[in-house]
Amino acid sequence: NNPADYMALAEEIEERDLHYASVLRTRKLAVAKISPTVEAASDLPADVEMAERVRELVSDDGIPELLFDLFDGLGKGVAVVEMLWDTTKTPWTPREYRWVDPRFLRPDLATQREILLISDDAPQGKPLEPYKFLVHTPRTKSGSIWRNGLTRLCAVMYMLKSFTVRDWWAFAEVFGIPVRIGKYGAAATPEQIQTLISAIGQI
Repeated sequence: NNPADYMALAEEIEERDLHYASVLRTRKLAVAKISPTVEAASDLPADVEMAERVRELVSDDGIPELLFDLFDGLGKGVAVVEMLWDTTKTPWTPREYRWVDPRFLRPDLATQREILLISDDAPQGKPLEPYKFLVHTPRTKSGSIWRNGLTRLCAVMYMLKSFTVRDWWAFAEVFGIPVRIGKYGAAATPEQIQTLISAIGQI
């Protein structure tokens, strides 16, 4: 069970299966267009101030795209977005959100619960840095997040559909093409007849 292979399969299905891609995109866009609301935890000044700061963050133009990228986890079981911070002023604020390619994500070997990120510095993966990543693990079923994506449910049907479509393409390539007929005279040698048969077979 290689997570990289599964993530690559999830990408392929979403790119090639029009119905699957349409259903996933509908879900993503439905959430991305919702305007977030923020309520203070209490009437205390600190909570009210914190709520106001969060409102400023979620009013950013990049939030819909952030939500769209996080909902990539619906198909794959997990989605990670990196936050790039603007450290030129205090308090720090996110200046950009970057989708992390899930093919570079791995579970830790000990518990299979922690998400590791593959990089040049950590070819075996290292834990996500605190305050630097946003993670979405949709709860579509109980169990490991690595077996939780909708792609796993659709993979077999995608395979069968792909085989069927390929067969129809092969049929369509030759359907309606005239029958090949080769003629040879009574004096033709066996070698000449075989040459004619080979030529027809290669058309």
